[in-house]
Amino acid sequence: MFAQPGVRGFLRVYSQSLDGLMFGADTASLSGLEKDVYEKSISEGVNNMFDLKEWFKTEQADRNGGAGHVWNHHHGRKNSPFFAHEDSAYPVAGNQNSSKGRIGMKKIMGRIRMTEEAMEDLVSSEASFRNGMTDEKTRLVDDIARRENHALGMDGRGVLALVDTGSSGTVVELDAPGNIAGDSYGNRFVDVGMFLAFINPATGALRNTNIEQVTAVNSDGSDVTVTADPTVTENDYVVMAANTSVTDVLDTSYEAAYWGLPALIDDGTNRDNYFGILRSQVVSLQSYVRAAVTSMSMDTAQLTSDVVYQKLGGVIDAICMHPSTRREWLKITDQDRRYTGADLKNPDPSTKAFTQGDVTVDGVVIKALRSIGLQQVFFLDTKKSGFKRYVAEEGKFMDKDGSMWVREGTGTSARHAYEATYFRRQQYFCTNPGVNARWDGVTGQTLVIVRDL
Repeated sequence: MFAQPGVRGFLRVYSQSLDGLMFGADTASLSGLEKDVYEKSISEGVNNMFDLKEWFKTEQADRNGGAGHVWNHHHGRKNSPFFAHEDSAYPVAGNQNSSKGRIGMKKIMGRIRMTEEAMEDLVSSEASFRNGMTDEKTRLVDDIARRENHALGMDGRGVLALVDTGSSGTVVELDAPGNIAGDSYGNRFVDVGMFLAFINPATGALRNTNIEQVTAVNSDGSDVTVTADPTVTENDYVVMAANTSVTDVLDTSYEAAYWGLPALIDDGTNRDNYFGILRSQVVSLQSYVRAAVTSMSMDTAQLTSDVVYQKLGGVIDAICMHPSTRREWLKITDQDRRYTGADLKNPDPSTKAFTQGDVTVDGVVIKALRSIGLQQVFFLDTKKSGFKRYVAEEGKFMDKDGSMWVREGTGTSARHAYEATYFRRQQYFCTNPGVNARWDGVTGQTLVIVRDL
């Protein structure tokens, strides 16, 4: 008779009978019990800081309809006063000189499209990170703000870049981003998915009706790839088009954008017709523009400050430039800077610019802004300039027919989806551009191609 093994003996025998294999729970065997645990927030892969819009402070002025605001610019004195001898003749009376101009509005639009399912299924917090309809609407407004931020660094023509030499087939080489002279980073304002039109700069008309969509932007900033050969000419204006069916310049962004700093602070190079008054005939509307500055120097900066003061009593109290250009400014002070720190064995050679703080010159803030022209510097007298933002519509979704959402299509072209369109109407204006100055053609920058997301 053999003794029956106890429980431990039985387990030992059973284990040995499976050639030493042991079973236990792991994540694979219990995968049916697992739940997806989500973060409470959405990680942002886009930049919702609009530095130029936030820095460029303007007085808001409402536009109440009609043909637009008429403004009057006083730009001429009497030449009558003179020093006289006893019993001398009277001087000629003379007269003051004023001119009238008109401030028109510009419009920016955007559209969203949603299916019935997207509107109904992405509503509750249990079903989605965020209400889908709310997300689409608010992010469209952010997208418009980004485009407005770009526009403030351009001259109002809506030009994204110029066609450069070497364009061939579906690859279009670009330079002069934002219609600002320079060979670097021509595609900085072009995004994948845009529809592009090409304008003959001599006539302001479409070069052809080949409207192409952007499929890729080169990482070195030099070109874009489009869906088909657009047949372009060097220095053609590159602008946005509404869609691929466009045949009229009216359906492009050419001459439709807000006026930015290169148009407001100008001597007539970019905008001779300043809201109805020709700068070539009215010197006080001409900003001091110093072309081909090349290397920065404090002497050139002092000269610029002196010129605006001598002309109209302008006193510079704000300066802005691209971060790559600011690095050239910092080099001016390198040799004079005394490096100090809590421990002089470990001195701090940096400035506040390293943490994106504002450096100064005689207390004047120098602001680095990513949407400014790569080779430009703006010197502003914000107190005397009279910067204004005329607003006809602050921003809203179209709803004149009683509903913001409109069914897409009719008949056989109808889809089970809805569309909504958002728009703003406004314009930027500077009452006294002559108290400001601009540098063009600053050189020496080490430019790293970083796309504004």
